[in-house]
Amino acid sequence: MASSAREQHQNIDSLSDPFARNALRVAYHVRKYSVLYVCGALGAIALALFPTYTGSTGGNQSVAEGQGIYGNKGAGGQGGGALNGTSTVTSGTGAPAGAGATAASGSAGAGKSGSPGSQAGAAVTTATSGTSGASNQVLVGRGVTRGGFTCAPGVRQLPFSVYADPCVAKYTGSNGGSTWNGVTAKTITIAIRHTSDSTGANEQATNAESEAAGGQTYETSESYIKAVTAYLNKTIELYGRQVKLVDYSGQGNYTNEELDTGQAAACADADAEATSVHAFMGVDFEGLYEWGPFAECAARYKMMTPQGAPYFPESYYKKYDPYVWATTMNCSMIADEVGEFIGKQIAPFPAKFAGTDGATNLQNAPRKFGTYVPNNAEYQECVNQTLQIDENQYHVAKNREDQYNYALDISQFPNDTQRAAIQFAANKDTTIVLACDPISPIFLTKDAFNQGYHPEWLIIGVAFDDTDNWAQLWDQDEVNGHLFGLSQAASTDELLNPNGEAGKALKAAGVPFNITSVTDYYEMLSIFDQLQAAGPDLTPANVAAGTHGLPVGGPGAFGTWYYGQTHTAIVDSREVYWLGNQTSKADGRPGTYVPIYKGKRFRAGQFPTGQPPFYQ
Repeated sequence: MASSAREQHQNIDSLSDPFARNALRVAYHVRKYSVLYVCGALGAIALALFPTYTGSTGGNQSVAEGQGIYGNKGAGGQGGGALNGTSTVTSGTGAPAGAGATAASGSAGAGKSGSPGSQAGAAVTTATSGTSGASNQVLVGRGVTRGGFTCAPGVRQLPFSVYADPCVAKYTGSNGGSTWNGVTAKTITIAIRHTSDSTGANEQATNAESEAAGGQTYETSESYIKAVTAYLNKTIELYGRQVKLVDYSGQGNYTNEELDTGQAAACADADAEATSVHAFMGVDFEGLYEWGPFAECAARYKMMTPQGAPYFPESYYKKYDPYVWATTMNCSMIADEVGEFIGKQIAPFPAKFAGTDGATNLQNAPRKFGTYVPNNAEYQECVNQTLQIDENQYHVAKNREDQYNYALDISQFPNDTQRAAIQFAANKDTTIVLACDPISPIFLTKDAFNQGYHPEWLIIGVAFDDTDNWAQLWDQDEVNGHLFGLSQAASTDELLNPNGEAGKALKAAGVPFNITSVTDYYEMLSIFDQLQAAGPDLTPANVAAGTHGLPVGGPGAFGTWYYGQTHTAIVDSREVYWLGNQTSKADGRPGTYVPIYKGKRFRAGQFPTGQPPFYQ
């Protein structure tokens, strides 16, 4: 790991994943001040890399089926309303003003589903909910947007964006007023929860260490989020409303919630946000994402969590439909992609990129896979899904599969990785599948090198293992020439292109351009996309229908977005390999991922068959 403050700043500030940034800041801080902390507490912060909540309590939440403005169901692979078409959406109003209590019981948004894949110019009629019965048109693909941009077929609400919704003309009709709790004729309230430990010693020490190294604190990030929100309020169509961010000081403990504890306090916070703050949505101060205990409780109070439980299986989101969503890919989809990639391109061929294990030559031996994965139930479910795909569809024998389940606890990382390296080497595993956080490979690759074990290293694109900045921290003697796999992200230099989408938006918003602000922009844009897609009658059911009807977004710096009938945005991956001696365009340091197939991205069902041209 980096030794100087400057090196630490470069490592932290170049990471776009907020959970990865926090974990590395803490890792640096703890190394410096380790005598001040109990090791067991470190695992709580490490868990920000992955959610661990099991969703063990509570039940399904349901509201009447809703309707969005793009055709509802996302049929035909391009969303209900294709980007290149035009349509007129006739929208009824929701519950009358002051009907928040009725709306919260699930009666608002009881619209009749429109026909998916509506043709250009067709009218999609939403049944009215409430008493006013007003009917107002949302013009898709024509007119002038509220941001002043000319709207036409194929144009996004932000014309320079590949992720913004298809454009709509500035809306001048009625929006139905209070269509749901947290919604009025003029505002949409989103609560920013500050948990009880958000200003505690750990957070303050982490911020101090980050600031000393030149990084961005959560306080700075929140200032970016508020400025980005102000810009999107002016440009995204919210039908006469504005997003209002309200800071809320809760009693929940963020660290405990990462550990799947603190349920009672999390529920108390969700209750307060819904009934006192009157929030339509809730996000967290420490990186926007809320974890399982809070997201589940928010669903009980029929409040949305637009960035919740990242990398969880799709089954989790369906359980709490229509309330919990995420930009990150769900791990059910990840499992499908990884299973196909390994089954078609890796398992049928010998370990071409392996080295030796002591005196044993692993190169060109039949591939045997050792998966390094967290031991929580959600990730176990998805890894098992991958194994079943490879066994049943691609006839990979069980004796070619090995696995080490580790605890997401920084204090245990060195012991777990050492034991895993010993296990993998003893079992003659040729190919290590890194289904893990990005810190563990720092230790795991060093442990493997120290014992003379040189397998192939296969990434699956989670938790920003696929970015230059993290892989540069891994043992380069171990991974150079041996590291390859899938990347959900675009290249790091594309993400940090000041002339790219985020750069243009942040300049317009008056926000400094850095990795923190870039991440904040994309995560807030995805929330605003959902709000526009819902239409004037703003309810969770209509947000769901509208989101499912959105067309494909991208590919761009944040991959390709397409919710379809899922609850997560990113849907595809590219294939990459690691060159440790080549300079990264992102940070000017040695080590970068190089794409194959000219950077083409693949979804499940699209991966080519045959040996991939890594290291050619």
